[in-house]
Amino acid sequence: MPVNIIDKLYREHANMRRILILVRLQLDLLERQGMPDFVLLANSLYYMRKFPSMVHHPKEDLIFGKLLAADSSVKQEVDRLRRQHEEIYALEDRLINLVLEIQAGKLELCSKLLELGKLYLKTQAEHVEAEERVLFPRAQRVLRQKDWKEVRDKSAGIEDPLFGNKVTERYRYLYDYLLHEAADQGLPLPGASQDPESSSAKISFSR
Repeated sequence: MPVNIIDKLYREHANMRRILILVRLQLDLLERQGMPDFVLLANSLYYMRKFPSMVHHPKEDLIFGKLLAADSSVKQEVDRLRRQHEEIYALEDRLINLVLEIQAGKLELCSKLLELGKLYLKTQAEHVEAEERVLFPRAQRVLRQKDWKEVRDKSAGIEDPLFGNKVTERYRYLYDYLLHEAADQGLPLPGASQDPESSSAKISFSR
């Protein structure tokens, strides 16, 4: 059923929001002249660079391609969001490099990290909101069962390395942080099933 695929995308958005909130909190700490956890920040950005591009966005692109074939009126919005995927990747690459350079002692780059970090969070918030407000509902109305089966078949078998059934060692530090956060704040555990309409899925990570 199409709702299962769309619900999966909503759940992935909710998980991505958790990581982006973590990024925002670390940037807030830096802006207050504190010392953020740069390892945690780098891990968070690395996850956001790898998971969406390898797992999440390919599913969206399959859906958007079928949506364009069925409804050409969404072409401008689809083209804009696809371009935004590339803009987001470029921002993530730059932010990761900045964090690594700051860790190596180039503290003068902290202001640039804050500047690009705020732009990144704003871009992500706008991007996800447009998908959830415009394209996901349109796809649910327009696409047929055959379309959803093709999307499901082509996107099957790729696991989320952080919120999936098995945590990749690369994300162990980030996973442990999320476990403590869940215990402290009563949030779902990483990998736990989440209702896409739950409050955790709706938290804003923009400023």
